[in-house]
Amino acid sequence: MIQKNKRIRDTEVMRKLLSISLTVSLLLSFSHCKLPSFSLKPGGKSNQEIPGKSIQVNFLENKSSLASSSASIQLTEGMRDIVLTQSKKELVAEKGDRVIDSVISDYRIDPISIQAGTDVAAPNRLTMTVKFTWEFTGALDENSSNTVKEGSESVSAFVDYDSQSNFASVEGELLTELVRQLSQDVYDRIFGGKW
Repeated sequence: MIQKNKRIRDTEVMRKLLSISLTVSLLLSFSHCKLPSFSLKPGGKSNQEIPGKSIQVNFLENKSSLASSSASIQLTEGMRDIVLTQSKKELVAEKGDRVIDSVISDYRIDPISIQAGTDVAAPNRLTMTVKFTWEFTGALDENSSNTVKEGSESVSAFVDYDSQSNFASVEGELLTELVRQLSQDVYDRIFGGKW
């Protein structure tokens, strides 16, 4: 009986030691983990930081007759949020080293397909197209003088929704997804290693 109690105590002690050693080893392994950080480094072989200290995202103009007035506000804020969260550059209201101008050039709803035996489209697709221009003014590196680089591109994104849904009631949710996609696309095109 005494030997049985001793074995039980020994087993409990071993379990506690094992538990403590597992906890300590986990803590030590996690203490070496690092949270991810983002910077404006170009892709490819170069590992240099993209030059400049500030980014200016101008208010996005809505030239589409169908887009709601909140679309330009949401997309402007979405692009500014991306700059703040994915770069170490300062977001400024004017005189930025990089200036981004954008326009909603298209905002449309298209049926994807017609259901068999009816004239009703199954899902609809909301598509938004943004034309953006960017300009960089400043020295590309310590050895060069001020230069100006500029470009212009268009990006589109779409989201599908049920055609039986009231568009006015789902537009906000659809617009949130479009803003997320387009903001990231514009950011990637401008800062994605084309320097």
